[in-house]
Amino acid sequence: MVLLLLGCCASATLYAQHTIKGTIYQKDTRKTLTGAAVLLYDEKARIKAHTQSDEHGNFIIENVQIGFYRLLVSFMGNRTEMIPVEVNPRVKVVTFNYIQLSPSISLSRVEVKADRPLMSIRKDTIEFNAGELPTLPNANMHELIEKIPGLTVDENGNLFYLGSPIKELFVDGRSLLQNMSNVRRVMEILKADLAEKIQISDKKNISGITEPGKNEKVLNIVVKNEMKKGVRGTVTGGYGTHDRYNTGATLNMFRKKFTLLGDVLTNNNNTQSDASTNYRSNSIGSNQQGTNKIFNVGAYTTAEIGKKIKLSVNLRHQEQDMISNELQEQENIFADSSTFYHSNAQKHLTGKRNGGILFMDIQPNINNKIIVMANVEREMRKADNKRLYNTTDSRMDTLNSGTLHNNDSAVNKALDLTTSYSHKFGKTGRILSLQTSLRKTWQYSYQSNISQNNVFRPLYHADTINQYVAPKNEVSNVSTSVTYSEPIGKYWSLAMAYAFQNALTRNRQNTFDFNLFKHDYIINDSLTYRFNSRIVNHTVKPSLTYNKGKLMLIGAAGLSLSTLTSDNFTTRNKAVRHTTYVDRALSAVIKIDPYKTLNISLNGVTLPLDAQLLWPINNNSNPLYVQLGNPELINAFANTLALTYFSNSIKGVAFGHNLEARYIQHSFSTSVFTDSLGRQVSMPINVSGTWGVTDNTTLGFRLKTPGITINYNNVFEYNRTASQINHLDNITKKYSLIQGLAASVNWQKRMEFIAKVEVDYRGSMLSLQNDHYTDYIQYTLAFNANAWLPQDFNIGSNVQYINNTDAATHFTLLNGWIGKTLLPNRALSAKFYAFDLLRQNKSVIIYYGSTYRERLETTNLSQYYMFSLTYSYGRKSSKTSTLKVP
Repeated sequence: MVLLLLGCCASATLYAQHTIKGTIYQKDTRKTLTGAAVLLYDEKARIKAHTQSDEHGNFIIENVQIGFYRLLVSFMGNRTEMIPVEVNPRVKVVTFNYIQLSPSISLSRVEVKADRPLMSIRKDTIEFNAGELPTLPNANMHELIEKIPGLTVDENGNLFYLGSPIKELFVDGRSLLQNMSNVRRVMEILKADLAEKIQISDKKNISGITEPGKNEKVLNIVVKNEMKKGVRGTVTGGYGTHDRYNTGATLNMFRKKFTLLGDVLTNNNNTQSDASTNYRSNSIGSNQQGTNKIFNVGAYTTAEIGKKIKLSVNLRHQEQDMISNELQEQENIFADSSTFYHSNAQKHLTGKRNGGILFMDIQPNINNKIIVMANVEREMRKADNKRLYNTTDSRMDTLNSGTLHNNDSAVNKALDLTTSYSHKFGKTGRILSLQTSLRKTWQYSYQSNISQNNVFRPLYHADTINQYVAPKNEVSNVSTSVTYSEPIGKYWSLAMAYAFQNALTRNRQNTFDFNLFKHDYIINDSLTYRFNSRIVNHTVKPSLTYNKGKLMLIGAAGLSLSTLTSDNFTTRNKAVRHTTYVDRALSAVIKIDPYKTLNISLNGVTLPLDAQLLWPINNNSNPLYVQLGNPELINAFANTLALTYFSNSIKGVAFGHNLEARYIQHSFSTSVFTDSLGRQVSMPINVSGTWGVTDNTTLGFRLKTPGITINYNNVFEYNRTASQINHLDNITKKYSLIQGLAASVNWQKRMEFIAKVEVDYRGSMLSLQNDHYTDYIQYTLAFNANAWLPQDFNIGSNVQYINNTDAATHFTLLNGWIGKTLLPNRALSAKFYAFDLLRQNKSVIIYYGSTYRERLETTNLSQYYMFSLTYSYGRKSSKTSTLKVP
């Protein structure tokens, strides 16, 4: 018994838990360092714990077992310190009162490397070491960032981190893209080898505060110092069978205080990439419809003017010429039957777009900040559409048929100006913010519509339309807001915000019918309209914030006085609405530790009525569809409850979960009915019973040894909406479950495999059809293989398989290439590329609406072969030796 008791005591001593703590200083300044990374390694170089220093430079690691360890302490711009640690039974707390980090030094032609984790967290910024994400030669930035665990790309090229959208792109801390529509092309211009770090952080407002509930992110690329010399870029040209071509040139120049990217691209092979790219889709299921010719020119510039001004200017010119053939099958759903609309359309679309964005961040001193943003855009568009159609009943008897020929030319212009100012007073937390914005849009359209509609039931008659329509729409929106925040205690602050909005909409439409006797167009008064609508809104919103580091609570309530005045000069009607409503918001942000965050928010917001819903906006491009207005509409009110959890690990594991529930009172919906001519007439209405739930889960992790990154995404969504069909109430229940898995494997920077699988399940239930349930599944698989062989040969292939159970169609898109690089530093690349080897390329879209189901099949680009040459200029070889620190 004594021996047993002694053994238990020894065992308890052996496995007793101990603590390591300390304080970190900068050696030269003798100041404590906030956010320094602290790693604890065991004797087998395994990470046992990780943390970071607090605002006073202190750190603590608890529950440490007895043994020998190494403590690795690092901070940006300073040398890493490695400290041996012995935890023995005699000392309960191991303390390092004065850990000093020295400024890093530059060694001539020597690079000092230490084993670093994939990621670290500095306050609200997640930082990934680009060197831990190996890529193949000539890889672009997109191929690098998709190896980040938790980062996903949707079918349109939009970036998300743990389900939160990335809304802005920075390079070296300077904003490069505020509009992320061109992010995919910019990521191709940037090469993977220029990145030292990839940083992801919360998007902040002008006061430097993250607004709770938004969960929007920004991405920053830190460029290596050795890349901040000279000018780099590519010149590419490719030509292939069926007169396919793809040419372009790129330019990028990085300096300490200046960045310049340039891009010229023209092709007719349905891609927004140049011929040096392997055209593999970074997201599955994304391919352009029809056949497209494009010509794009873009320039992206950031600069630091002195120490007080950051400037960003983006300029772009885009041209498109698209030809397509569309087969459309639509089922219009009624209570006891359905009608089926079939059409075959030939479309020719041409367009030009010019625009520019200016973004200026001015900070005269630490307490004052000004942001000026201007966006100008002009678009010209011409469309020529020819359509053959017919409508049948459930017994496939023809109800009507006809032809449509539409010519539409439009000019759209937009101007956005926003100025923001923030002032921080001497007292911490006392902030004054001002913002003023002006948005003006002009839309001018000219339409020629010729149609022949033959109605067979109940009696045969024909309806011919030959019209010329000239709609115009102008919107001016002026808004201003002021917010003042005042601390009222150690952890409490009170804020008061006032906002004013004045929005004026001018709608005009002149419609002319062709007169056979006069051989000219005569005005049609019934389809000609003119109305103005103005919304004036005043909002006062006080808010109270409690912030104690790991816990932040924000409560706000807004009172709004809104006046809507709408004059219909055509019918001599006038609508005036005075509305008083209250918005509410309650948010909680819980920092469980530096790596785990829980957000809870409950919001209620009024959805203002769009004035254009009051009056009919007649568009006669298709005489089978008629849109009415509803002067009886009222504002809607949306209630949202959201719960978001984020977790990151220094070992490269990222997890995010977002659960959101929505309930909308007096929701805007549509009443649809069929008139005696077989036309579908719609009118906006208010309905009750609209709600939905969305559950989004993202899991990403990286296994360093085999070089594998895996990202899994699961999205479940349920929506219940109400509408009216032929004056009968209809409840639509929509179910959606999307599961996606992406895996990337890089072997010794020689071979790379990327696989993406997505299962998209969608179902719809309509009460008018006795809750008959209709559903389908779309399976999508994308696989990419890329290998670099001896003698600098490169071969690869990508395949995409799609199977849609509703459309009863499946097809495989198979592409392949072989290439070789020549000249020093792989400056010249020759490639032979084959597209759609199996001749199966298609584009099929299935859509379930509240009153119809639709299948749309579009012609797409088919098989071609292309040979291309790409010259990369400005590339320098790396001759630095490597010294590894054990």
